[in-house]
Amino acid sequence: MLRGRASFLAGAVCLAAALECGPTASGAEDAGLDDMLGCDGKWAESPLCVERARALEARAKIEAILSALAAVDQPPWPPADLAAANALYDEGTVLFRDEYFGDAALKFEPALAKLDAIRQWFEDHAAATVGEAQKLLAAEQFAEALAGFRRVLAWKPGDDTAAKGAERAETGQLVQRNAEEAIRLVEAGQGERARTLLAGLPDFPSTTLDEAQRVLRDYERATRLRVHITAGHAALDRGDWVAATAAFRQALVVDPASAAARDGLDRAGHGALESDLAALRRTLDAQLAAEAWPDSIGTIREIAELAPDAPEISQRLAELERLAELEARVDRALANLGRTVAKTMREETRAIIADTANQSEVGQRIHAKGRELERQFGMWTAPVPLEIRSDNRTEVRMRPGRRLGTFKSVDLEVYPGTYSIIGRRDGFREKRVTVSVEPGSGPVVVELVCDERF
Repeated sequence: MLRGRASFLAGAVCLAAALECGPTASGAEDAGLDDMLGCDGKWAESPLCVERARALEARAKIEAILSALAAVDQPPWPPADLAAANALYDEGTVLFRDEYFGDAALKFEPALAKLDAIRQWFEDHAAATVGEAQKLLAAEQFAEALAGFRRVLAWKPGDDTAAKGAERAETGQLVQRNAEEAIRLVEAGQGERARTLLAGLPDFPSTTLDEAQRVLRDYERATRLRVHITAGHAALDRGDWVAATAAFRQALVVDPASAAARDGLDRAGHGALESDLAALRRTLDAQLAAEAWPDSIGTIREIAELAPDAPEISQRLAELERLAELEARVDRALANLGRTVAKTMREETRAIIADTANQSEVGQRIHAKGRELERQFGMWTAPVPLEIRSDNRTEVRMRPGRRLGTFKSVDLEVYPGTYSIIGRRDGFREKRVTVSVEPGSGPVVVELVCDERF
């Protein structure tokens, strides 16, 4: 019916224009028909022109969609859906060629609806595929993610999100593969190769990379720990306590919880203590042999600081302090023999002589000093005759000693030492005479007379 209307109107137009109308062809037919129908002029709103425009618009959209879909490699949509749309399109194309525009539009429009649905489904499906690939990428399932991104790129080569996702998935695969290889290298004891391999990887968030780095750190820490502990035990074996202590301390820096390092440090400390004690005991033995009592006291106090529970310390220290004090008393007594005239000093000296009598108790040197003190003390305590002559008017006093009074002559016996003899007389100047009485000397004569008037 529509074709008849189109032919009738075309004939009317031709007659009105006194033109001879020839047959039309597909392609040029649309433009020729426009000219015949005058669809750009007063016939533009005629039913025939409106139906034709409707069919043309639908056909143009169909062809644009078909062109876009044809460019998709390995299309994901069901082939039957596209076949159904193509069948409607082909039917509409035949009707349009036969100028049944209304009938053609009724074919084109459902074909267009099916193609729109396919296109929308394709866009949604591509977006969903990208989304799923991004989830796989986040889950570090790089091979699966890369496959998803590449499918989308096969459908839509210009998809920027899929392109970037594919690039990251490839990087993730590279990092994951090399991180796994690094772990294998570490397990095979090739830590340096693993470090070199990891150092060349791009900065990329990866749990496998994190694990490889952790495994490498643990391996390197264990290696350093082993080196220090080995060095520490070697130092223990050769008795180098300082080196052993340093090595085990370095091991504890690497691993503060290392029981082996702590045990080694304890052994080094014990060895150093025993070594120091042995050295101090050797020093003490030499000092005791030399009867160096003050030095021995200092050494035994050092031993007490290192081993306060040593059973011999307190008893031995008391004995050494007794000997040191006794020797100091002997030395003081020898130095002060010139003042032995004092009774208390004579008593002290006799006590010292008694205390140094037994050589087995005091040692050879103190015993020898004691005997020298005894010899000299005997000399300094042997009385020496002293005669003092005066004028029977001068009052005489002797210091140390006593008041002697007035006399012409007096004979005394005094211990060796220094004495001051003082004379006083009313109306005359005081006179003093200092007398040194040497041990073993003969009789000493002193004359003292106050004969110088004021």
